[in-house]
Amino acid sequence: MKLNVILAGVMIAAALAVKAQSVKPPIAIPFTLKDAGYVTLVIEDHNGQRVRNLIAQTYFKAGKNTAWWDGLDDLGRDLDAVHHGVYAIPPKLVSPGTYTVRGLVHQEVKATYELSLYTNGTPPWNLKDHTGAWLANHSAPQAAVFVPTEQSPAKQPVVFLGSYVTEGTDGLAWVDLNGKKLGGKTWIGGVWTAAPYMSRDEGSQAVPGVSVYVASVWETAKRSGQGTVRISTLPKNSDKPIFLYPTGRVIRDSAGIKGDIGGFAVYNGVGVLSLTRKNQLLFADLKSGKVLDSVAMDRPHGLTFDAEGRLLVLSANKLLRFAAIQDFSHLPPAKSLISSQLESPVGITKDKDGNLYISNGGASQQVKVFTAEGKLIRSIGKPGVPQAGLYDPLHMNNPVGMTIDSRNQLWVTENDYLPKRVSVWTAEGKFIRAFYGPVKYGGGGTLDPQDKTKFYYSEQDLGAMEFKIDWKTGQSKLQHILYRKSSAMLNLPPRIAAPETPLYYKGKRYFTNCYNSNPTGGALTAFLFVERNGSLQPAAAMGSADTWGVLKESRFRSSWPATVDLNAKNQNAMAFFIWNDVNEDAKVQTEEVSFLKGKASGVTVMPDLSFCITQLNGAAVQFSPLSFTAGGIPLYRIDKGKTLAAGVQAPGSSGGNQVLTSSSGWTVVTQGVLPFARYAISGAKDGRPVWSYPNLWPGLHAAHEAPLPEFPGELIGPTRLLGGPIHIKGLPEPLWAINSNHGMVYVFTMDGLFIATLFEPMRTGKQWYMPVAERSMGLEGLSLGEENFWPSITGTADGEVYMVDGSRSSLLKVDGLQTVQRLPVTNIKVSSEDLAKSIAFQTKAELARQQQTTRGALKVKMLTTPIVVDGKWEDWKNSSWVDIDKRGVKANFNSKSKPYDVTGAVAVSGNRLYAGYRTGDAGLLKNSFEMPLAPFKTGGALDLMIGTAASANPKRTSPVTGDLRLLVTVSGGRHRAVLYQAVVPGVKEAEKVPFSSPWRTITFDRVKDISAQLEFAAGGDGSFEISVPLSVLNLKPLAGISVKGDIGILRGDGSKTLSRLYWNNKATSIVSDVPSEAALTPNLWGDWEFYAP
Repeated sequence: MKLNVILAGVMIAAALAVKAQSVKPPIAIPFTLKDAGYVTLVIEDHNGQRVRNLIAQTYFKAGKNTAWWDGLDDLGRDLDAVHHGVYAIPPKLVSPGTYTVRGLVHQEVKATYELSLYTNGTPPWNLKDHTGAWLANHSAPQAAVFVPTEQSPAKQPVVFLGSYVTEGTDGLAWVDLNGKKLGGKTWIGGVWTAAPYMSRDEGSQAVPGVSVYVASVWETAKRSGQGTVRISTLPKNSDKPIFLYPTGRVIRDSAGIKGDIGGFAVYNGVGVLSLTRKNQLLFADLKSGKVLDSVAMDRPHGLTFDAEGRLLVLSANKLLRFAAIQDFSHLPPAKSLISSQLESPVGITKDKDGNLYISNGGASQQVKVFTAEGKLIRSIGKPGVPQAGLYDPLHMNNPVGMTIDSRNQLWVTENDYLPKRVSVWTAEGKFIRAFYGPVKYGGGGTLDPQDKTKFYYSEQDLGAMEFKIDWKTGQSKLQHILYRKSSAMLNLPPRIAAPETPLYYKGKRYFTNCYNSNPTGGALTAFLFVERNGSLQPAAAMGSADTWGVLKESRFRSSWPATVDLNAKNQNAMAFFIWNDVNEDAKVQTEEVSFLKGKASGVTVMPDLSFCITQLNGAAVQFSPLSFTAGGIPLYRIDKGKTLAAGVQAPGSSGGNQVLTSSSGWTVVTQGVLPFARYAISGAKDGRPVWSYPNLWPGLHAAHEAPLPEFPGELIGPTRLLGGPIHIKGLPEPLWAINSNHGMVYVFTMDGLFIATLFEPMRTGKQWYMPVAERSMGLEGLSLGEENFWPSITGTADGEVYMVDGSRSSLLKVDGLQTVQRLPVTNIKVSSEDLAKSIAFQTKAELARQQQTTRGALKVKMLTTPIVVDGKWEDWKNSSWVDIDKRGVKANFNSKSKPYDVTGAVAVSGNRLYAGYRTGDAGLLKNSFEMPLAPFKTGGALDLMIGTAASANPKRTSPVTGDLRLLVTVSGGRHRAVLYQAVVPGVKEAEKVPFSSPWRTITFDRVKDISAQLEFAAGGDGSFEISVPLSVLNLKPLAGISVKGDIGILRGDGSKTLSRLYWNNKATSIVSDVPSEAALTPNLWGDWEFYAP
């Protein structure tokens, strides 16, 4: 058993010692296991408050076992160390008394692969050769081009499929004529964009070696506000455009910069672009990369050239054809081939017979087929505007790009998200097949807990879909568009997702969007949805009123609380609201909304349909339904909230701000709740905070500074819940799970006992590069990856547990959670003697560590030239600098955080002792000095420990005459120096200075202020230099002698000391026990060797 598990990383010295099985903490905690398993133990005081999360997910054999406790808590935090990538828990010795030990045991928790949904990749995840996964995550399919064998990168006929913007997945893919992906590219021509427009040059003078040309548009530079068209070629030069053209100021409308262009075609090396917003056609020589000319054109969109090289242009609702163009500045007269029968036409292509295929929007949503002269032949697909309801694969949504392959198959890219789809038809209009997906960036989806053949997926705020899973075959199909955003519907707040999580209450199915609106934490506002006429409609909502534009309308002004103005840009806009759709019309009437002044955030909805607000004026509050309408809509009252926990603190970073509760009275808050630390996950029982769990890197941004986890149960970057409470058949209480931005998932009980970490950290775990998606295959060693935003977890009616992995939309089976069993609750008594043993244990552990570590002496240079105390280092050349603190890691992304780099040196010149400190922290020495005898309690300081008597026993375990400590700090702009002398002959007992805790007292014979004898200088870079007379220290150095000594620093926040760090003695983690912080331990000091250069 590793000691760093037992001590949760609070003491480096003890960790190394016990790892070597040479020293154990003093307090034994025996327990017996019927079967071997993974154990979690926590310790609570006599009030039922947790003081220590002792071990987590630690394997023990069957039979009698013992865990060991050092008598320390885990309630403190050292955030400065945390920001340097150090797991730092400043511990405090508990008080003597009786403590309760609770725990659990379970078998191995592991995940296996079942199937993937809403994707066509083989396998459904990325592979290095780009044959896996499917298309873009950020955008829908948009372009399609057939490429014959002679121009194909695959040496066989393929269809190129393109999307606009992507991140991580391919935005362009080439597939065989059955739809099997053969290759792909992520970005084309620069960052972010892929292939929204593509064209193959079929002219006799086409540039050889080019499969397709790709056109896209993006900002010229980040946040420049100026657009640029990029044209690139494949397979060559795909990363560097062959043509760039500025489009001017980016228009910030619903189409965005994407709307700058609407069509693209190439013939004999000349590219034609529809600059839709500019009402222009742009002609470019793609061989030279130069603009040929531009001409006016009314709302141009799709473009193509016919077999004779004549340009066809969709202009407004017409199709125009131009004769062969000789002068690009003066187009020949256009023939209007089609002036009716088109509805919002977008794309155009042709078949080998010259027939024209035009994709239509509006109420048509069809591909209409015309002869070469514009006569309508047929329409492909069922007509009708996209809408919610039962899904019909014969209906296209927003068909855009098209191509006809060598089998005379029509490929259509449907530029829509409900679903994202590429459909394939015969030229005569018979549906052949379709390819769906993939999911959005970060993935998503939720399995139904009562019917695991149902799977729900929301596409951000656009809508939600229901899929049917065939568990025998592992296949799935889209069945229902549950919700589709439209202008006729109630406008929900921005960045609020469509409903995805099902809730069953008294036989009725409801949905909520509370768990899938914020990728890293809680939603400011959340809704409950009911089923009505084959689709979902909003029925109730709660949250921050200023987030919802509807409530800012003037008709609500009289209902706002006094002094609240929801249109303000300051704290005056803060108000909480409840909306009940009393009349079931899915619209908001003024009488249906109630307000409460104050700040509200972090909204969740429980299975009993209660809304929980993580922070409502500083408290977690629950609102339960008081009644229901005839249609089953729950009704709530704003004055009937139940406080789940008071003193809820703001999240420490971009994670947390969610709350869960259970029928047994337990509440989980994914941030700190007073009296516990802010950097914690916390819990309450019946409204009283009783447990916390260390959460030192609480969120996406905080995790940029995190190290790799060092022990089971260590949290790195927790963000959002994977859904509500996980009800598992056979377990008396639900579990819950929270996502890590570093590719892991953490599972807990409702009363805060850690169960398991699923998957590996992104920096050490394997990526999902398995060549085959094999059912029931193990996933050991894999990481879910960074920014895997949207996993979910569900306990199903058959007693199984399934997890949606996130980015790959893969459904995994999780085994082992069903085996969670509670261990018998036991009590242990902690005496003052046990705590004394704990102090002794730390000393023994540190001695063991020092015996295993090779560390040379600190060389004290005896100079014949004077040293000027000025905070500069010219006088310290060739001095012996030793490491005081080198802990930490460099930030893994987007942070300037780096390891500590603190060094120190000591020298003698003339009749003075000098010490230099290079700390990198100019504000290190801030100290309130409110306790003049104990500034080691009240902020930062420089520290020297010296055994001035060279003849003293170097292995002494307690201080003797000559052992002293010099503490230097700054308060009120003045430097302060305090000298501590443990043993001074002749001092009477009454003159000794005591340092006490509730259970023990130590004394120093003399403590005095020597600030007047101190020389002090500080550099602006965190360099400090001090000097004191040797006579004050009674130090008589001679070249060649050696004494015991140490050099270190104290860190604090200006009023409280948070950490103590030294060159040699590493058993200094305690900063909440005065005797421990004051005591001299010369047997843990190093050797100072004086030498003359």
